Amino acid sequence: MFKSFTLNKYNSLQIFQFLRFGAFFLISILLAKITYYQYSGGYGTLIISRYEMLLLLSGSLTWFWVSSITNTLIPFYNSSSEEKQKRILFNAFVILTFFSLLAGIAAFVTGYFNPEDKDLYQMFAIVIFLNTPSYLADYIFYLKEKYRSLIIWGSLTFLAQILLLCWPIFNRQTLNLAINLWLILSLVKFNYTIILLMKYSTITIHTRLILDFMKKVTPFMFSILLAGSMDYINSYIVSYYFSKVDFAIFRYASKELPIFLILANSLSNIYSGEIANLNKEGQLEEGLKRLKQSSRRLMRWLFPATILLIFTSKYLFQLAYNKDLVEGYQVFNIYLLLIISRMIFPQTVIMGLMKNRVFYLISTNYLIINLILSFWFVQLGLGLRGIAYATVISYIIEKIMLVIYCKTQGVDVKKYTPIGELILYSIITIAAYVLSLNINLPDLASF
Repeated sequence: MFKSFTLNKYNSLQIFQFLRFGAFFLISILLAKITYYQYSGGYGTLIISRYEMLLLLSGSLTWFWVSSITNTLIPFYNSSSEEKQKRILFNAFVILTFFSLLAGIAAFVTGYFNPEDKDLYQMFAIVIFLNTPSYLADYIFYLKEKYRSLIIWGSLTFLAQILLLCWPIFNRQTLNLAINLWLILSLVKFNYTIILLMKYSTITIHTRLILDFMKKVTPFMFSILLAGSMDYINSYIVSYYFSKVDFAIFRYASKELPIFLILANSLSNIYSGEIANLNKEGQLEEGLKRLKQSSRRLMRWLFPATILLIFTSKYLFQLAYNKDLVEGYQVFNIYLLLIISRMIFPQTVIMGLMKNRVFYLISTNYLIINLILSFWFVQLGLGLRGIAYATVISYIIEKIMLVIYCKTQGVDVKKYTPIGELILYSIITIAAYVLSLNINLPDLASF
């Protein structure tokens, strides 16, 4: 008999992140199909380009601080007393709301620099302000071990998001209407987050706690701002050097398969808290051992899946997207190579040890290297593929620097990474990519 499936702290966050990224991935597929059949003359691709520009704006303004706050929240919460944990939840919400207000103002002002879409940008600014603080609801469910509630919450909100964004476009309504409906959903999520806080937190602002928390957040925040912002800078480079259609192609092609990104990121989030807990109890070696075991299990099916995708991505793009976006599979295949560096988790160890200040230096180097390579490869005529190559190379260099830092802290890479298997899988994956460049795969029949 099969054991019944049980949600726990390891799989619940992964499932939830899959729902989140899966929702955006499904929206991209639906919009590609809907706009292709409902609009003519390439107008549908322009709608996609406008929507992707909104996502680019939102990500540019929020990603670095949302990620740093939520990633720091788990180990910070787990290493605190029960009474302090209640104060942490509300004060984390205060911090998120403050930054959301700044991001919303920035998005509102951006509308004045885009007069054709001024109303769209300014309505989306309100979405940013209301929707971003509601991310805390996800982590309240997770930290309070309400795993079933977390999955139900994610299923309902992400399904609503898909419907409210895609249904108006299907009915040939404007993108503005879709964003207005998203605004209503954001208001509902914001209010529900407040209800959760009233139940699980102490509603009091603690300045000292906020300052203490931000001391842990700030190094990680600037790390993501410097390193993670390159994904957004690449998109702005494409929008400057290439056409709007090329911009849409790049935005679709540069999206890693959600399940890969989710599993890697959620494993990192989970074990940063696990290492923080065990290190507090003097059992750091046990935490590193568990991280190594989990990363080994993950790479044993993510690498084979990556190799399969390298040879089938052309057909997946033909099936999922419209003909204007199909050539993006070549860029997508390059981004698949990021799996090599994503399967090394020195950043998880560093966050678990609360040694986040090193992210300043390493991320600055990553940003500089990526910028130089991106402009260089574009000038060499490599086009969109050149930007993708620059990202893969720079990300590998960043992980090497983080591994070296861990070594200086007495944590050798062999303690948290199955090196032999990683090298073997990496060689096979790179060989598969090179082989795919030299094989002329036939097209699917038109549909």
